[in-house]
Amino acid sequence: MALKDFAEGRTDVYKIDPKKLKIKEGWNSRDFNDPANIEHVKTLAASIKEVGVKEPLKVNMEDNVPYVTNGECRLRAVMLLIDQGVEIKSVPVMGEDRFANEADRLFTQFLSNSGKPFGPIENARLFKRLIDMGWAQKDIAGKSGMSAGRVSQLLELNTLPISIQQLIVEGKVSSAFALTVWKKHSGNLEAAFAELSAALEAANAEGRIRAMPKDTGDGEGSEGGSKGKTGGTKSNLKSFIKKLVEQAYADERIDDTESMVTMTLSEADWAELMEKIDY
Repeated sequence: MALKDFAEGRTDVYKIDPKKLKIKEGWNSRDFNDPANIEHVKTLAASIKEVGVKEPLKVNMEDNVPYVTNGECRLRAVMLLIDQGVEIKSVPVMGEDRFANEADRLFTQFLSNSGKPFGPIENARLFKRLIDMGWAQKDIAGKSGMSAGRVSQLLELNTLPISIQQLIVEGKVSSAFALTVWKKHSGNLEAAFAELSAALEAANAEGRIRAMPKDTGDGEGSEGGSKGKTGGTKSNLKSFIKKLVEQAYADERIDDTESMVTMTLSEADWAELMEKIDY
């Protein structure tokens, strides 16, 4: 017997010249101006140079043109190597499910990013495109595995000016912190950006590259208090942790055995928790 005899279905993988593959402008929600993504492509290129492309790219045919719908980072890495003189004649490619629609292909971006997950701004843009296609927030939450509250928060990031979004992309502030300051100043860009910049300077002075609410002039930023009001801060922290635990149980992200209890947190929740305890 061959391996195909055990298969429940058939998947065709083709070898295609990477120069023939196209990238549709604005399709990918990933920001390739983000330094972290630029570095990610370089890291992929180093790996591909040694072992080749192991995971097939996915393409969708439109007007006889093969557009990459999943694997743009891999394709960019391959093209980078070709520009450097490395000879790569073909890469493995799979066609998209012929029954897939535009929303399915968008969600493929989100669900298949195990190598480097999307950042908050990238997710915000992807979810906004789904909203424009008629999706409800609750349906996006169910499909993405995120809470409805987190989806709503991510969508709010689209309202932020580009200059503040860029601070999030560069990892200088968290999305929650940026939104809090933006709302605090009622959409006044100059005031909000000034506060975030001052917080970042304070963080840099302490050797940190990421600003936290404690770095703001009034002490606690998103906590809505001051450094002297420790009672209010503790109350907010307790409430926040309680919500985290309740949501984790609801999402079945808690594993409680006789000897140990583990709870899985999203990167965003972890960052917000670190800010609330002034880590």
